[in-house]
Amino acid sequence: MALNAVSNQLVLPWWRWPLAMLLGMVLGAASLNYSADGRVNVLLLWLLWAGLPLLGSLLALGLMLRPGRPWLARLSQQPLYWQPQHHQQWWLLAQLNWLWCWFGLGIGLVFLLLLLLSDLAFGWSSTLLLEQRAVLQLTQWLSWPWHSLWPAAVPDNTLIEQSRFARIEQQSALLAQTSGWWPFLAMSLLCYNLLPRLALALFCHWQSRRSQPELQIQQASTASSPTTSSAAELTTTSLAQWQQASLLQWQLPASAEALTLGQDDWQQDNDAFGALLATRPKQLLWRVPASRSPVAELSDWMALARKQGIAQALWLQQDDSNARHSASWQAFAKAEQLAWLEENA
Repeated sequence: MALNAVSNQLVLPWWRWPLAMLLGMVLGAASLNYSADGRVNVLLLWLLWAGLPLLGSLLALGLMLRPGRPWLARLSQQPLYWQPQHHQQWWLLAQLNWLWCWFGLGIGLVFLLLLLLSDLAFGWSSTLLLEQRAVLQLTQWLSWPWHSLWPAAVPDNTLIEQSRFARIEQQSALLAQTSGWWPFLAMSLLCYNLLPRLALALFCHWQSRRSQPELQIQQASTASSPTTSSAAELTTTSLAQWQQASLLQWQLPASAEALTLGQDDWQQDNDAFGALLATRPKQLLWRVPASRSPVAELSDWMALARKQGIAQALWLQQDDSNARHSASWQAFAKAEQLAWLEENA
């Protein structure tokens, strides 16, 4: 995954879609393998195709209430400390849900092919559900979303009785009747797997599109600020003028004298910086390594401090091997209206 600097959009590899479908086809084919007695366990199949995906959709919905850094962001070519912007977080969440949709489509495709090309026979057995009536009530409850649209996809008492492992007989007539489970499984795959993920994907996509224009307006409004500041001369200063400043260091080894950022989780760092701003410091001295490149997190934090009228300076830690990074940090300091202080100043 890469970040397009022009459009500010994330780019994911195209092969993620066929790969997700292929993985779904592999799971579908593996779960439809016959057992030793020639039947597919319908309860286990429902758990893999509908139960666990539904649980995953509910967990994903809960995580959306507080969007964080999706695991898909770990494939990024950005620095490890890179944190997606708000609309990028929603976009990544939408991509994750689209991947699950393609995964479910792969299962459905294999299921359809095997229904056309083979004779699937289903059965069930349970140690806890000893009574056939309990299984009937469970399947009818699970079939409620489509019971009026497709009554044939609701298992009846006859199908449940004939497909129980303990009572089924090795006769072609009974094996043919046990194939009547396939409409129930197909609708379960649709209602408990594909549709929830599709709804989540569309919702995340809508949130991404809704929040992106706001960010674009903010970027357009601040675009003139770096241009204006870049035309001004870089303000240099000495360490003696910042003796009373609160010292912060970014992606440097932890120190007792400074608040260290860039080593822990982004949310923890954001909370720690917010707590520092709550103390109303008059000056902030940022100590950064020249071996790193400026990132958006620093710009966001510095903008928050600038809005509160806090004076800020940049203290670059460098050596001869990474002196070439000084120019980029100087441009960053001018854009963020920071005073420039070098280690040997």
